[in-house]
Amino acid sequence: METFFDSRNHPKIRFTVVGARKSSLLEAILDTGFDGYLSLPISIAVTLGIELITIIPVEYADGRRSQELVFSVKLDGKKETVPATLTAGAETLAGTALLAKYELLVNFPRRKITLQKVQK
Repeated sequence: METFFDSRNHPKIRFTVVGARKSSLLEAILDTGFDGYLSLPISIAVTLGIELITIIPVEYADGRRSQELVFSVKLDGKKETVPATLTAGAETLAGTALLAKYELLVNFPRRKITLQKVQK
């Protein structure tokens, strides 16, 4: 997975997501306030043909509660399958569950992001 800052100074990660119909290279905002794995725009999810695996209850930061559809996607062509939820927004989000096996260092003044897998 490649990390970078976009033109609006958002820390991002680039990776390939594989669905049942196709794969796509995606750029996701590193969102440390999102405790899930991935949140994909609906249009991307439809194009990829991702599979529904379950429905879960969620509570948002503003206290709203809802039900989220959870889908299964493969990352970077590996056998690692992670859950993804959908968003009506335009941005893909990478959450803390996706980053749980990594050390993440973000240096905004230098526009440098280090993402390193932690060995157990």
